[in-house]
Amino acid sequence: MKIEEKIKCFKSDSLSKYKTLHHFKNYGEINSLNDYILYIEWAQQNRKDIYILGNGSNTLFKNRVIKSLILKNNMPKEIKCISEENNLYEISSNVMMNEILNYCYKKSLDSFYYLASVPATLGGALAMNAGEGMHLNKTIYDFVESVTYINKDNVIKEISRKDMKIEYRKTMFTGCQEKFIISAIFKFPNIDLSGIKPIKDRILWSKEHQDNVSPNCGSVFKMYNSRILKLIKGFKIGKSQYSSKTQNWINNKSSSSITIILLINITKFLHFIFRKKCKIEVILVK
Repeated sequence: MKIEEKIKCFKSDSLSKYKTLHHFKNYGEINSLNDYILYIEWAQQNRKDIYILGNGSNTLFKNRVIKSLILKNNMPKEIKCISEENNLYEISSNVMMNEILNYCYKKSLDSFYYLASVPATLGGALAMNAGEGMHLNKTIYDFVESVTYINKDNVIKEISRKDMKIEYRKTMFTGCQEKFIISAIFKFPNIDLSGIKPIKDRILWSKEHQDNVSPNCGSVFKMYNSRILKLIKGFKIGKSQYSSKTQNWINNKSSSSITIILLINITKFLHFIFRKKCKIEVILVK
């Protein structure tokens, strides 16, 4: 099948956890590395921006019509033990967080159980350096040995954790569509989990502290002034609203992304007025 035949045009509200409705002019699914290579070539020839989509848990589509080439990671899922002696596991980028953690729990392995409430794929979590908060200083990379990816030149590379520059909610893959994460190798130490239910405990914690009554993408800003965020807590525009329960959290009941963008821009403006720094965590796609 020619790559042009794989690129679809359709309307959907399922590609972002905000559940906004958009007309996607160019949408394709990556089922193999060859697919990725052909999509990259097509995008270059047609001068299209690319956005690689995991589960849409950190994505906000800006316009009603999305002209970028949206590529859904649909690679085969695999969790493979490559060394029982050293507790090394290779996991493909399309595996969901809950699938990894359930696997670890059944085998009594230590892991990033604090991400049990995050509806992200492994690729998305690695790209954004998902973690438990700046003050706790815990991230998914505490368990990473190396990451394998393919770049825009179709070269497959493996980079070790020690050679990566890791920052709060930022890695070499953050916002970079020219590197597609294939898999990662993790070291999950053995741990005694008798009488402990870390996945269930985290889900219960999220129900108590996180506002999931409406579609959302979790935390909006990765850097912000807490006083400003408290000031606009509960602030509403149309059918979109900063949560009254969870700070730095927008709940949405609108099919349009306009009201979400307005809430974000108002917050950025307030930071500008009060000369405070802020950085957005949600990725905006045109």
